[in-house]
Amino acid sequence: MKNIYVSLVLSLLSSLSAFATHLQGGEIRARQLSGQTYEISVLLYFDTVNGQGATGQQSEVNVCTGDGQTITVSRVSLVPASPGTSLGTYIANHTYGSQGIYQISTQVDNRNNNILNFQNSQNTALFLWTVLHTTLSNSTPILPSLTFNAGVKQPFVVDLKATDAEGDSVSFVLQKLSKPSPGTCAVRSVDNSFIYPNEVSASGTFKIDQVKKQLVWTAPTQVGQYIFAMVMYEWRNGVRISETYREGIINVTDRPGETVEIPPYENAENTGPITSIPSSNSPEVSISVDAFPVPTNDYVTVKAYSKKPAIITLQIIDLQGRVRQEHKASVADMNMEHQFDLRNYASGVYMIRASNDNESVSKKILR
Repeated sequence: MKNIYVSLVLSLLSSLSAFATHLQGGEIRARQLSGQTYEISVLLYFDTVNGQGATGQQSEVNVCTGDGQTITVSRVSLVPASPGTSLGTYIANHTYGSQGIYQISTQVDNRNNNILNFQNSQNTALFLWTVLHTTLSNSTPILPSLTFNAGVKQPFVVDLKATDAEGDSVSFVLQKLSKPSPGTCAVRSVDNSFIYPNEVSASGTFKIDQVKKQLVWTAPTQVGQYIFAMVMYEWRNGVRISETYREGIINVTDRPGETVEIPPYENAENTGPITSIPSSNSPEVSISVDAFPVPTNDYVTVKAYSKKPAIITLQIIDLQGRVRQEHKASVADMNMEHQFDLRNYASGVYMIRASNDNESVSKKILR
């Protein structure tokens, strides 16, 4: 009887572990069908070695469309993507009531755990988002499939040569992982517990080659799992018309093959401009502001870019010239992102000011 009991417990634990972790990354795409009707696709990459049971159970996801609605999106396919990984595609159509800027997002539990550069992976949902401008005819660019496997002291490369139906240009920026605010349809923010893969051993480079359209890590030095995130910007006539957040996991093993000399460590966010910067009157700072919804009722995410590393300061200023909130970088950097909470502010016009060592630029927002 005791042996039977032990066998049952072990069987249960094995079953639970199969459902524990399985997500290796993903992204959201939007394809215009006609007018304000879009096909929304959620792409999820599954770890079929450690989470085969959970992969089978993930037959649908809930998607916030950015206009106050939540839709259930069913899986239409599950195909092998690489050894040990499958790609699940979830598709549904949605019609927006009016033109606007919408954040499409989804939260999915059970991201892979034991991530070397993100200790909170087991307790944090995978949060994917895409920002879509429906004020013009457009579909978001299509990226090549993710790459997951790397070798110690071997360059790791992810192809970023996107296909765009309208011929728009794209650029990329590395980003810390996105996390959702509380609630069903969340506002995104940055998870500062994340560090870039090359920061684990403080060696080598992890950056985006904008010319070759590649994400390159030269090179992993430690066996284990790492996670990364990036944002693809889509541009038309100098105006940013969509943003696509992408997340992926890198499985580093000690495998056969030619190795390279590890270059000196470079900070992943401080290796030079890695994305196109919107035009600005200031030669030093360019700022873009995203608020969801627009006008915002709760949070506004501010992004500032400096042409040279500098201490960047972000401020929320009311029409009386009073500084209502301020966020200042602790170290010199070329870009900054911060989320301001405006839930307790009165409705009206506010200014966002970004400044570096030389000058500042401002932009109006509505609350």
